[in-house]
Amino acid sequence: MQQSWLFNALIVCLVCLSSGSAQTAADQASGTARKSEATKKPRHLEDKVLDLVVPNTLVIEGHDTRVAPLTSGQKFSQVSKNFFNPFTFVGIGIEAGFDQAIDVHHAYGQGAKGYFKRYGADIADTATGQFFGVGVYPSVFHTDPRYYRMARGGVLARGFYSVTRVLVTRTDSGRHVFNVPEILGSATSSAISRTYYPSDERNIGDFAYSMGSRIAFDAAYNLAKEFWPDVRNHLFGHR
Repeated sequence: MQQSWLFNALIVCLVCLSSGSAQTAADQASGTARKSEATKKPRHLEDKVLDLVVPNTLVIEGHDTRVAPLTSGQKFSQVSKNFFNPFTFVGIGIEAGFDQAIDVHHAYGQGAKGYFKRYGADIADTATGQFFGVGVYPSVFHTDPRYYRMARGGVLARGFYSVTRVLVTRTDSGRHVFNVPEILGSATSSAISRTYYPSDERNIGDFAYSMGSRIAFDAAYNLAKEFWPDVRNHLFGHR
């Protein structure tokens, strides 16, 4: 089965480079005093737009930062915030168009009918990936679904750190452990997708490829989370 995970990864990077968010989960955990201070600072237009387009509430500044753990309810709340976001549906529309152009899911056919089948499949992929990868498994295994930016150091070191976060995560208590939720979330989402993908894509090979592509996509997304603030400061000036 031909997949478009590389295109998806590039889309994520480009989105974050052109429309990342200035808001982080650290702001939520820092208390009323921090919120009061934030209200006094004028927010620039690009920041307001970026908060709408990509609400980046699952990023913590500093890989050694200590913050309060998220409750299960807060983890599932993040699922809805990330999914019910205007850009999610716009981005998926672009992805579905690209999939159709290169004939991913050939059995869906072409034309409007084929496009909407691909769009529906991509919506379902995103929903199950978020639900299990951010909500269910982090709650079951008591892990933190947030990304902790390294923020300092060389490009190679930070790049290596960011992509390996798909294999390493934190528990709610702050210990570093193998990222079981990432693996199980990708596997579960890929398994569910076999039920609505074309019948010729319901084999173990396609399942393995789909699972691997989802993990690779998340690694690319981590890269965007790590380096977007640097690019934003370069483009718009340091905040």
